[in-house]
Amino acid sequence: MVEKSESRVEPKVTPHNGITRVYQADNVTENPHEFIVKYKGRKYDIQNLLKKHPGGSRIMKPYKGLNVDEAMVTNSHSIAAFHLFEEFVQSNQEEYQEIERLVDWNAPLLSQVGSLGDRYWEWVNLPVNRPIRLFASNGLERLTVTPWYMVPAVWIPIIFFLLYRGCSIDLKGNFVDSIPQISFAISWGILLWTFLEYTLHRKLFHMKPPADSKIFITLHFLLHGLHHKAPFDEQRLVFPPVPAMLLAVVFYTAYEMVFPVAMMNFAAGGVAIGYLCYDMTHYYLHYGSPKAETYMYVMKRYHNYHHFSYHDEGFGISSRLWDYVFGTAITLRNLKKAIEW
Repeated sequence: MVEKSESRVEPKVTPHNGITRVYQADNVTENPHEFIVKYKGRKYDIQNLLKKHPGGSRIMKPYKGLNVDEAMVTNSHSIAAFHLFEEFVQSNQEEYQEIERLVDWNAPLLSQVGSLGDRYWEWVNLPVNRPIRLFASNGLERLTVTPWYMVPAVWIPIIFFLLYRGCSIDLKGNFVDSIPQISFAISWGILLWTFLEYTLHRKLFHMKPPADSKIFITLHFLLHGLHHKAPFDEQRLVFPPVPAMLLAVVFYTAYEMVFPVAMMNFAAGGVAIGYLCYDMTHYYLHYGSPKAETYMYVMKRYHNYHHFSYHDEGFGISSRLWDYVFGTAITLRNLKKAIEW
């Protein structure tokens, strides 16, 4: 496991004293609804990037109105970060436009991505700050977008149902005497989910599809590629309940073959608890503002690295446990100042 330098996403805030304000240089009146910086002769309005910047909004604020050429060099950024930056340019950027013109952003994307061939992997790993539409049909499209509160609304009743079945069907003997057994089964289910979370994310969601297979490219984009392409699309951060429940039925059938009868529903309930925590954690890591040095603060930094610098490492969302076990963990160094999102 190699320690990663965090200069990619959390640069030290040291604006150069010799840099002049863009507003002064260009004789432009400052607009309070804009956050203009200048890079390589182009103006960028990064107002909508401030809250989403992996290094936090505080790290950007000293650069308002400045030329950031020197800062972008001294504080290295990933290719994905530079591509995302071009989303905010106020004049067209040729290289950025070239790759984003591979698809028609005004049309549903799911029917287009399969034709990208060997350009798909490059395209999908260069993030943009825009929403995605998958289907022309409004009905189908509604099934693919999910507000965060739908996840607890659907899964909390399912969890209680599984635990109720465990108590009424699986449990033999007095409830109080069986509490250690119940606790063990639920804990085992939660641990099993963390393994499933890691394995699915690493082995399925990050499996590079064959360049000559439209079906596999389209499937990859539907399962996970769309999230890496548009990581700020808040309607696509949690898994839609309908396909999630279909997968749950498959897993539940497998539990019947793996777990003893006395454990099955309690373990299934534990897996569902783990999944609920994972999906809520994932949403919070993208849109929450955790306090410094809390668990969520560390996981947000960790997940930002996965998205913007190290796509093939840091697969844990709710826990880093299996990243440590299988050698895919990203080591975060200590910072002199905490990030503020």
